[in-house]
Amino acid sequence: MINNILRINAHLKYVEYLLHVFDNYSDEATMKQIREEFAAKFHINSPLLNQHFGIYRLLPLLFIKEEYKKDKKELSGLIEKVKIIRDSVCHNNFSIDEKGYHFQNDKGNFDLSIEEYQKFIYEIENTFYDEKRNLLK
Repeated sequence: MINNILRINAHLKYVEYLLHVFDNYSDEATMKQIREEFAAKFHINSPLLNQHFGIYRLLPLLFIKEEYKKDKKELSGLIEKVKIIRDSVCHNNFSIDEKGYHFQNDKGNFDLSIEEYQKFIYEIENTFYDEKRNLLK
């Protein structure tokens, strides 16, 4: 678990660094230059760093799950998996490795490859937003 925390912390440092670059660097700065400076400054070369961007993609899903709960909808199917993700993240029962994302709570567990994870997120978001649009018609 400590490795996940360290990697996620490194990712957050990367985001902070990019925001700093965006605010302060000249228009001539290249992505290669930014990446090299980051690696030198923080002494990190993690091939899994991009996977941790996926953690940010969980935030809307957690809010979507709460909307379903507030609307007293059944938390089944995909939303049940979002609940497992939520519990897993809150209780530090998740991991990320080269194979993908691994989530677990007291009611179940599941794994998603990087490709499956993206499809999973899009499916939940599209379903939720389609339902909300239909309610507004």
